[in-house]
Amino acid sequence: MTRSTIIFGNGLGMALDPNYFSLASGLSHVWDNTFRFTAEHKRLVASALPGLTDQDFPRSEDQLDKLQMTIVASEFLRAFEQGDVKWLSDHSRRFPEAFRNFIHEVASYFHNSIEELPDDFLTALAKYAAGSVSHIATLNYDNLLYDPFVKCGLASGFNGTLLDGFTRRDGFSAKNLERYRPAEKSWYLHLHGSPLFIENRKVMGASRGLLTPTDRCHIVLTHIRHKPSIIDASPILREYWKALREALRESDLIILFGYSGDDAHLNDLLVALCAKKPIHIIEWSGAGDNAKRTRRWNTKLKSCEITLHQLDNILAFTEWCNL
Repeated sequence: MTRSTIIFGNGLGMALDPNYFSLASGLSHVWDNTFRFTAEHKRLVASALPGLTDQDFPRSEDQLDKLQMTIVASEFLRAFEQGDVKWLSDHSRRFPEAFRNFIHEVASYFHNSIEELPDDFLTALAKYAAGSVSHIATLNYDNLLYDPFVKCGLASGFNGTLLDGFTRRDGFSAKNLERYRPAEKSWYLHLHGSPLFIENRKVMGASRGLLTPTDRCHIVLTHIRHKPSIIDASPILREYWKALREALRESDLIILFGYSGDDAHLNDLLVALCAKKPIHIIEWSGAGDNAKRTRRWNTKLKSCEITLHQLDNILAFTEWCNL
């Protein structure tokens, strides 16, 4: 079997339930319904974005970008404070925590879905990932892949094929990503983080219900221009993207599954490291005409060898070994 790096995007969840797994649905749900994102948090976030009200939730990553810029500015000023010299009002000091609370709850919304991927899809993917020792990377916050891989033993610490850098005793460490037998081990990488990652721990089992965003979390949900800086600020995500570079270098094939192609940070990496490697893209046929979509992908991933596969239902795809 050909060793691959498989990168999953939001199309995975959208193929199950396009209403639930849309970004707008997650933002709306948290803004209106989540008790942990309080009325005070809402007022703080709304105050940082002109035109935003208690009833009108942020609807796009462009709006989240403006909120992220407010955090950067407030934390920059706070770094200069000494003694009794205060650059920020009490209101401004509370904003970063309120915004991070919002982002954490949005990620948790996607993670807490009760949806499950079809058995045929999971069985074929797990068989290919184990047999080829392929790397799995996801841009999503949900548990659609991770929990089934844990259940079948693919992702079970050092005993499984897929390593994610966590152990029950020590939490996360870059050393836990080291593969003493690279031909037998691969990586599972949450490239944009997970609500399960709190400080240096990964929350599992019944403890998931006790997640609190007041702790240090590792989540990337912002405009493209800020994603590299958010990743670099997280010791977990920083190591994941280092591992992704190594995974791309050692893979003979790259598979993009349900990925929109809009993450410039990821695209730049693919162009830099995979220009001479085959890249297979599996997407929904409703995304557009095949010829037009192929031209779009060739523009996004210049110099890469693109093959586009369009399906009416991408979760019906089981031909991993034939790519």
